[in-house]
Amino acid sequence: MPRSVLFIKHIEYETGGHATTLLSHLPTREAVFPTELPPLDAIAGVVILGGQMSAAEVDRFPSLALTADLALRAIDAEIPVLGLCLGHQIIGRALGGVHREGAVDAVGIIDIDLIEPDPWLGDHVGTVGAMRWNSDVVSLPPGATLLARSATVDNDAFRYGSAVGMQFHLEADDRVMRLWDSVTNPTLSDLRGADAVADWRRHLATDPTLLGIVERGFGAFAEACAARVGEELPSLTPAA
Repeated sequence: MPRSVLFIKHIEYETGGHATTLLSHLPTREAVFPTELPPLDAIAGVVILGGQMSAAEVDRFPSLALTADLALRAIDAEIPVLGLCLGHQIIGRALGGVHREGAVDAVGIIDIDLIEPDPWLGDHVGTVGAMRWNSDVVSLPPGATLLARSATVDNDAFRYGSAVGMQFHLEADDRVMRLWDSVTNPTLSDLRGADAVADWRRHLATDPTLLGIVERGFGAFAEACAARVGEELPSLTPAA
């Protein structure tokens, strides 16, 4: 059985957006509010998606600590790990970054300054408008490389070994936006109005800079995972 890319979800209706689409050619599996996670030998890569809780609510949501532990072990094993929004905070906090609750009120398309080229961000350097929806932030973990920042967040993306965390939602496609404006409580329109949401959806669907980063970035992450999918799994029985 080949290794698979593990999507860890802390919202039942989360789709994974562009990440799911651009990794659809690889074996994947899901864990929603996991109580247990597969062994590293079964994992080709890890995608930790967003959620409405704080990354610090480990007593209320035991899956957060379980996810953080897996992320650290995967990084030690040089397995590709991608954290988006809450996932970014889980990884950053586990690596020693300082997590602050309620530090910002960010909802909508935010200008993100990509300051260091990284393949999982399409090797782009410059400003891009990306979707953010967060109130918590995490500082740059010790030993990590800062990849992106914005006017309100000093650490909008970082790389640490085989892991990248992104505070913004690079995965947000139109289906994600429709769910956030219908199922989520409060909805995007509740917070910022229907006209603003329509503008954000238009930007996400048409902005060539953002779409290029999405395609190249998730494509590069998929390539890193594919290399591990193709590796032979260790035998469970001793050699004769």
